[in-house]
Amino acid sequence: MQQFSQYAADVSDFSSQYGSETSISYTASNLAGKCNIYPAYGDFTQACVFRTYGPWWKYAPSGKRKFKRTPPGFVSQDFIELEFEYAVHPTKIEIWETYNPGTIVRILACDSSGTDVDRGMTREGKEGRWKVLWEGGPEKSPPESRIFSPPLRHVPFCTRVLRLEFCHDLCEYYTELDAVCLHGEDSQGNYILSGLEGVIPRSRIDDISNMEEKLDQLSLREQENTAVGDDAISIEELPEEVIQLILSYLDIPSLCMASVTSKFFYKHCYDSLQYTELDLQPHWTEVNNFALDSLLSRCHYLQHLNISWCGGNQNCISPTTFSRFLKECGRDLQTLYMSSCKFVNGEVIIAVAENCPKLKELDVGSCQSLDGQSISHLSKIQTLERLNLYRLPVDKDSLIKVLRVCSNLKHLNLGATRIQESRIDTVMKVIGSSCRNLISLDLWRCRLTDEGLGAITENCPHIEELDLGWCSNLRSTTGCFLKLVKNCPNIKKLYLTANRTICKGDLEAIAKYSRKLEQLDILGTSYVQADDVHSVLTSCPKLIFLDVSFCGNVNEETIEIWRTEFPRCSIKKSFQD
Repeated sequence: MQQFSQYAADVSDFSSQYGSETSISYTASNLAGKCNIYPAYGDFTQACVFRTYGPWWKYAPSGKRKFKRTPPGFVSQDFIELEFEYAVHPTKIEIWETYNPGTIVRILACDSSGTDVDRGMTREGKEGRWKVLWEGGPEKSPPESRIFSPPLRHVPFCTRVLRLEFCHDLCEYYTELDAVCLHGEDSQGNYILSGLEGVIPRSRIDDISNMEEKLDQLSLREQENTAVGDDAISIEELPEEVIQLILSYLDIPSLCMASVTSKFFYKHCYDSLQYTELDLQPHWTEVNNFALDSLLSRCHYLQHLNISWCGGNQNCISPTTFSRFLKECGRDLQTLYMSSCKFVNGEVIIAVAENCPKLKELDVGSCQSLDGQSISHLSKIQTLERLNLYRLPVDKDSLIKVLRVCSNLKHLNLGATRIQESRIDTVMKVIGSSCRNLISLDLWRCRLTDEGLGAITENCPHIEELDLGWCSNLRSTTGCFLKLVKNCPNIKKLYLTANRTICKGDLEAIAKYSRKLEQLDILGTSYVQADDVHSVLTSCPKLIFLDVSFCGNVNEETIEIWRTEFPRCSIKKSFQD
């Protein structure tokens, strides 16, 4: 029996990252290879860092809708998939957490070589089967680096692909990871399978094709012999509205399982009114072509769909199958979240444009199979109020074509989009002329100039949230930030992360004009003094979040005094050991 210990060889997929696509600082790819930070603790550019942390993003005006049927145990917000050189039966996993540990909530292993006819095949004739090795809730951990190595459940296969899922709700600042090591036995080892009783059963969400025939075969005697008291009321005697209300509390897998218990439950569990809202993200390991096809007959009135993360790298969902689903079930769709879905390509975007005329919210962030021109088809939809294009390559003309018809657009995420640097100001001018009701705009790492920002601040007075983090072409000396806060008095969230030009005059303007401000990030400027920051804290009574990391003139002792003086505000200050 041979034991293997190996670090991750590659990062194959991830949902978000702090760093840019062209950099190695703070990027997901840093999780591959051996550890090079541990045992140090603190903020290091060589770490893997995600885009968000804590609960503040949920509180922001751009916070997304909640789905009713989301299982309470599903709390994952980010993920990263790792590939290893050798496939092994996992016996131990070590994860080096070097800043704000405690965010890992699930570890899964993929049997990418397995086949499962019952669950459906990919075009290659294989489907990746995912099993949970460990899961738990987020935790507040001591501020020190650690090697996280939870007890693992046994799985009956070898794996060379792991997935880590994260929840940042309890994280006070960015979590940072250094390395992942997988220990295991090779396929010839004497692997013991007796511990499988710990594996969570896989709830089926697909259809049972001959279910009606099977239900007809139920013995009437067996159904009638259930002993009940004289005063007891059978659930079948309840009004249909009450029955539907009771069933509405079940998540989708539970609803599907209830449908196989009797013809009565089959009828009610298949009622299309139970499927006006469908949150499939928590069940991403089970959602495949067969599952989508089985849901077709139930989703005639579907209004809200979250299929984010589904399909994964294993090609379990084909663009053709999902396009067919939208053709049958998309006419009333208002919400469609598809972030980090590999099957989302130009074919799917065309299907969205042709079959979802009422669509208001669309999230295709981190859908890396999309090309820059595909989004032009969305110009057929004039009802969009939310559009998330995070991390996508975006053709300038295609984006402009969409923006010109979206006069109702309220939330736009262009964070880390790859648009030609010289053309981004042109996009800003179109936003200013066509999207005057904009509430939130994420321009994280976009290369706009003061001219582009001016087009927004002069024409979008309702802006409440603006992320200008790492927009290095913006210069305070042009007066662009002063104009921003004067023209947008409703601003609640303002991120000026890593803008080295922010100065005393900018903070004075924020203190004077931004009385509704709730979140402010001025990380990385050396031109502001502690008194300037204090004036913002004093003048903005609704402030609940302030990041002054790497502000050289604001020391830790001063921040501790502020934390006592302004207990309602969470003040952040990054550091290194």
